[in-house]
Amino acid sequence: MAEPVTTPPDPAWARGLDTLHHAGRDAARELAHRAGLALAASHAAAPSEGPATEDRTGTGTGCPAPAHHDDAAPHGPSHGPGAPCAATERVPLDRACGRVLAEDVRALCPVPHYASSAMDGYAVNGPGPWTLLRTRTTPREGTTLSEDATPSEEAAPLDGAALPSEASAVSLTPGTAVPVVTGGVIPQGTTGVVREEYTAREGDRVALRADAPRSELAGRHIRPAGTECGSDEVVFSAGRRLSPADAAFAAVAGLDALPVRRVPRVALLLTGSEVRTSGVPGPGHVRDAFSMSLPHVLRAHGAAVGTVQRIDDDPAALEAAVRTACADHDLVLTTGGTARSGADHVRPLLERDTRLLLDQLDLQPGHPALLGAAERSAVLALPGNPLGAVVVLLLVGGALLAGLSGRPAPQLLPVTAGAAAGGRSERLVPARRRDGAWVPCRAVGSNMLRGLSEADGLLCVPRGGLEPGDSSAVLALPW
Repeated sequence: MAEPVTTPPDPAWARGLDTLHHAGRDAARELAHRAGLALAASHAAAPSEGPATEDRTGTGTGCPAPAHHDDAAPHGPSHGPGAPCAATERVPLDRACGRVLAEDVRALCPVPHYASSAMDGYAVNGPGPWTLLRTRTTPREGTTLSEDATPSEEAAPLDGAALPSEASAVSLTPGTAVPVVTGGVIPQGTTGVVREEYTAREGDRVALRADAPRSELAGRHIRPAGTECGSDEVVFSAGRRLSPADAAFAAVAGLDALPVRRVPRVALLLTGSEVRTSGVPGPGHVRDAFSMSLPHVLRAHGAAVGTVQRIDDDPAALEAAVRTACADHDLVLTTGGTARSGADHVRPLLERDTRLLLDQLDLQPGHPALLGAAERSAVLALPGNPLGAVVVLLLVGGALLAGLSGRPAPQLLPVTAGAAAGGRSERLVPARRRDGAWVPCRAVGSNMLRGLSEADGLLCVPRGGLEPGDSSAVLALPW
């Protein structure tokens, strides 16, 4: 075991951050977000050159074999072990969804990139009647398209219409027209598109039917180029989390790949000799509620889950696991051991080997949480009680991961309380939306989970509580 460090380290990336004791809800979120931004900036400025190594999956004495997950980045590759969240990478569009843009993105072409027809019919110049100009697939009078076409020409989608790209070779003069299909190129000189059903055709002459609306001649049914965006226009700003719709629009803007932030890599260290991983535990033991749930919460916040490891209440095993995880991950999560009893080993380790940024929260549940700054990573120590752990992960961990990804912190949504909620301290309470207002769930003690499983969000209850009709805020759940 390494020699104890007598003076806590002072990582360069955390030097602009204050240490908060008993931090309130908003102060804790703000500090965690700033910490994520600072840590990501340090990685971008000096990317790790460490060699890729295998993920460590050792256990504490007597622990069961660890559950180990090594995610690929959501919708794309992650950096490997030994290379915490550094700089950016370019990913193809089919792997960009869910990723966060590293810089502004500009269109490579106008969207649409050409003027097109919004209808099947005729592109015309002037009020008509019109003489049809021949295109490669315009049939001769008295023949069918099949009789007048080569095999390649028989693929015309509309009898007598130009293929979508053909009309671009035609230039209309007053009194002329050419058949077009929806999406087809609008020829030079076009003053409007007349819908097929409003025309009458005899040979190479086309006229507007008497019952056609006169608005058909007013330049209608043309989709001009560049109506959605111009070439070189910024279409997405840095920090945006990309959606499937974004990927589709990037494609029509001429892009094949996008610059994104690397995905934060997170280790999860689950402590406690009393924890059992299956079945019904006996008295004095508890069932593991974290290994199957917290990784999904992390992924919902855009993280890649690396090591997931179980550790007995053994200080040496805990120290070794934390040191190893800090070398390979951007964020290390621990569960339990954050209080001050002789059985709590996480707190003394973080007090000695990290610089504490958050030392407890002025909030229930989740009061004993800690956030420490290590040399190249952050360590977020969650309380052992299950609801408290999830609340801290959503409130503090969500803000920290947003900062690491270059995104704004998750916002609290303004809501109205639908029932009374008491409390001597500030609380985040699992609550349900009912008739436009928010009502606390039952079973919301720090050691309880049923209320969370029924909740739509976490309702902010200030000191002194809430009454029906009071204004408040909700932290949305990411699932």
